Amino acid sequence: LVPLNYKTLTLWNPTIHPAVHYARVPVSIDYTVRDPTGQMIAAELIPVSEAIQRIPGRANVAQNQTIVFKASLPALGDEKQNVKSKIKITKNEACLLQNQHLRVEIDDQGNLVRIVNLNRSITVPFTSQGFYWYEGFPDGVVEPDHQTSGAYVFRPYNQTAQPVSMSRTVTCIKTQTVQTAVIIFNNWTSQEISLYDDAEVVEIEWTVGPIPINDNIGKEVIIRYDTDIQSEAKYYTDANGREVLQRIRDYRPTWNYTVNEPVSGNYYPINSRIWIKDQTRQLTVLTDRSHGGGSIHDGSIEIMVHRRLLYNDGFGVGEALNESAFGQGLVVHGRHVLAVEQPASSALLHRVLAQQLYMHPLATYSLIQQTYANYSAAYRLTWSALTDTLPLNVHLLTLDQLGPKNYLIRVEHYFELNEDDTYSQTVTFDLQSIFQSIGTINNVTELTLAANFPLSELQRLNWTTNDEQSQQMKIHNNIPSQTTTVTLNPMQIRTFNVTIV
Repeated sequence: LVPLNYKTLTLWNPTIHPAVHYARVPVSIDYTVRDPTGQMIAAELIPVSEAIQRIPGRANVAQNQTIVFKASLPALGDEKQNVKSKIKITKNEACLLQNQHLRVEIDDQGNLVRIVNLNRSITVPFTSQGFYWYEGFPDGVVEPDHQTSGAYVFRPYNQTAQPVSMSRTVTCIKTQTVQTAVIIFNNWTSQEISLYDDAEVVEIEWTVGPIPINDNIGKEVIIRYDTDIQSEAKYYTDANGREVLQRIRDYRPTWNYTVNEPVSGNYYPINSRIWIKDQTRQLTVLTDRSHGGGSIHDGSIEIMVHRRLLYNDGFGVGEALNESAFGQGLVVHGRHVLAVEQPASSALLHRVLAQQLYMHPLATYSLIQQTYANYSAAYRLTWSALTDTLPLNVHLLTLDQLGPKNYLIRVEHYFELNEDDTYSQTVTFDLQSIFQSIGTINNVTELTLAANFPLSELQRLNWTTNDEQSQQMKIHNNIPSQTTTVTLNPMQIRTFNVTIV
């Protein structure tokens, strides 16, 4: 067999805005990377942490390094990176991670000390940060409300979380593209704190598991961020990645709340983000998946990342939440993104980042047996469905082809009202810009959100209030069939059937 020296990595950006993506590719040998124009770009090898290499069932232990490089992707488009063997490796033991926007300080014990926003001169000190666990409420405890913790119920036996370890080790690696602190707590919890060269946020990749149960104690593992932010019992979580709701510890707005469960009673769904703030600072944590979490103490954010329990909670599953694979408990690997900003300007950062985190670029690989010059002459190395840049506060929710010339499209204004001076305003754009590379629109019909009939035929029910006043929701007029200009209000979603020629 002739060894293949060249590989291509195709990165597809599914959003309608250009994106900067830091690609991380597991490799076993050195590589150089070329962009679509043929220019070599900065790329470094960083070692895969021991925690990742120890994950049960990891297919290829030879892939013990990761190549990292920056790719600028067009909107609704892809870009091929051509990779050939040879790269330079740089390592550094320093624990100060800094670029032009942020400084992250980690002490020699592996403790996250502070994050400084250099542009805003904002500092958020951390009194502690790391992994903790609650003991799940066990069976056999005699009390009036004997409810165990299980698949459907989070109920800690003690209201104070225990640290997973009293010590940790830290290894700091600096390269031109990314600076990373690898922090090992024990043989089943670790995190990697990373700062990319021009990033305005800090990334934390965490790995938890297999959770040990040889002590016959079920454990519910959290990652906690404790700061000096004066949050005054308030914190904020999103609803399905869209609107954000204010939460107040030990309080419900519609009834007198009695505190029976100080921890779990203050947990809420976190689909994409949670934040705390005071008058001058906001700490936002973006998640790559749905979690449960809350703020149990002022200045603190905690997020549940893994659970392994030994008793059935009695809600229908018929077994304990004690899943395993490869003869061991499950391992979970995820990512949090931390943003430190002024409250007034945080929405612009977390709204855009949440979209990019959820709709991250998709990667595909191919092997080629020809030179870069021949390959680049034969294939298109970059492409975008859009020729014009759409407004930043517009998101393309749906683009489905219904027939040869017929498409279903949904567009969304994903900023809330009054959360940003610029992007919380009404926005107008042309649908034709989305179809520029496909054809010319000759007919547009606005549909209901479910797309089951035209919006013009929608008849809302008339509701009568207690004082016999009839109220009816005002529906915005749908756009004329020959017009392609669309206006969106904050948080509005509009659905269209589009025909092109």
